[in-house]
Amino acid sequence: MKAWLSILREIAFNLHRLRPILRPGRWLVVAVIATATLSALFEGVGIGAMVPLISMLKADAGHLLEVLKNDKVLRWLPAKLPGHSASLYIAVFCAIIVFLIVCKNLALLMSQNLMARMVRIISANLRLAIFQRLQQTSIQVFEERKFGELGNVFSIETIRTQSTIEFTLLLIQKGMIAAFYVIAIVVISWELTLGLVVLVLVVSGLSALGQMRLKRRGDERSKAQHDLFGYLGGVFSGMRVVRTNHAEAETEREFERRNEHLAEVERRAAVMNALMAPISEILAVVGAMFLVWGAYAILIPHNRLSGPLLGAVGFILIRTLPLLNQLYAIMGQLSYSSGGMREIFVWLDLPVYPKRPFGHRTFEGIRSGIRLDGVGYRYPNGTVALENIHLEIPSGKTVALVGGSGSGKSTLASLLLRLREPTSGAIRVDGVDFWEFSPASWHSRLGMVEQEAFLFNETVEHNITFGSPNTTPKQLQRALKVAHLEEVVSGLPLGLQTVVGERGTMLSGGQKQRLAIARAMIREPLFLILDEATSALDNVSERQVQAALDEARRGRTSVVIAHRLSTIRNADLIVVLSEGRIVETGTWDELEARNGAFQALLAAARGGHLSSEP
Repeated sequence: MKAWLSILREIAFNLHRLRPILRPGRWLVVAVIATATLSALFEGVGIGAMVPLISMLKADAGHLLEVLKNDKVLRWLPAKLPGHSASLYIAVFCAIIVFLIVCKNLALLMSQNLMARMVRIISANLRLAIFQRLQQTSIQVFEERKFGELGNVFSIETIRTQSTIEFTLLLIQKGMIAAFYVIAIVVISWELTLGLVVLVLVVSGLSALGQMRLKRRGDERSKAQHDLFGYLGGVFSGMRVVRTNHAEAETEREFERRNEHLAEVERRAAVMNALMAPISEILAVVGAMFLVWGAYAILIPHNRLSGPLLGAVGFILIRTLPLLNQLYAIMGQLSYSSGGMREIFVWLDLPVYPKRPFGHRTFEGIRSGIRLDGVGYRYPNGTVALENIHLEIPSGKTVALVGGSGSGKSTLASLLLRLREPTSGAIRVDGVDFWEFSPASWHSRLGMVEQEAFLFNETVEHNITFGSPNTTPKQLQRALKVAHLEEVVSGLPLGLQTVVGERGTMLSGGQKQRLAIARAMIREPLFLILDEATSALDNVSERQVQAALDEARRGRTSVVIAHRLSTIRNADLIVVLSEGRIVETGTWDELEARNGAFQALLAAARGGHLSSEP
């Protein structure tokens, strides 16, 4: 019983936390409970009517009228229908019972239909709430979590949570019917009520042991699903690596191991769940028969209970036992599925990004420049990525960031993109903290091209205009021209309507990069960030993309993260980073003349470690 109460408390607490998601369907929840109550009321009255019917059936036809007139419950029947035969009175009473049971089933059917509608609404709202929270949380969540975990929460865990809500309402439905039965037995005999309470406690206590094991099985299943789906996401994302390393057999063996583990966990849970119902039913039947025998042997001889009432009790117990069995089964399902709610809250409780809210200023341009004053960034695990960065990015100029792997170049770009929040210092645009600009105005005038262009499995036009739904044909053509993409598009089977495939697999690396440049140019950015946009390309593709980048940078404030040093020879300022700090700044000629960190990078490039020549 204690285990059950613990599960129900947890579910009630989680449902309370889910009330913003449940609110759109709250009238359906009320309607489900109301119709369930009505169904229980009709059933209780219908079953209660069995006691007078048994009394009527015991009397022979000649004495039935006398029985009716002397019974406080039945005397209305001859008063309303005087002068009729005994069979008619019996028929009327049977018709009343049939009417009550029909009404009970109609109310139950309505309750179940309303519940099905409510569950659909809640399930859709739940998925939307998770999606919205993921949209609002830090980008680091997507860097740390496996893709398979996201698929698992949107499919398996939302279904488990939906099932928990559904089973909770079923528990309320069945519980109210059981309450009416208990009330009927209380009215008939307090001794039988006491016996029934003892019976329920014993059966519940024994069943609770199984519920605890089912709860553990549910947690094991959730963990095994995470493990399997996380592995699947990694394999499918890296299928090129799998095949080029001829690792199909290895990945298949690993998948088979994880898949078999999940199947075994599910098998054990299914066996445990299947055992719960018959064991509970056997225990309940044994206890009920003991109650009936005890009542016949003790209560009837001492005139504490009549034969018709004992018959009614027997009938109520016959109706109650399957109901108790259903309640035990529902509790088993709740023990198994309630873990889904815990997993859902892992995602719904993700912190909203940023902790310091963005402002509402409109970003209209860069007049003098962007200044970084003592900017630092520390990862949640404590690793220092940037420390005490002081840098001026003049308006209309190109600033290049160079340095070895892990020097902080991409982290600095993430800060400028506002994908991460500085842990110290400030970034100002014309003296204004850039955090004061609204997200819409900042990102609508900011262009970004990364080392590996991410493309959706959509048309070329959709990928270029993504985030800019009001793009005009003239703006689209201008972006294609700046990105040197016109010839590529004209050579595609369906032109702009050609679907590029998953992550742009139908295009070459250079074509994907130029498409990303067109996507950046479509919004006519005032500030452009290029994060090693040519490092993954061959020499021919690099020349094509570099020409597009040079065109894109013209007249714009730009930050270029460079892997191939040749791409930044004409930068207005080169910033050399090492271990999260700025160690040198200057033009190409100034830095080349010094015997410093940039000279070391050039030496490494000439030695083949970096590229200094196109």
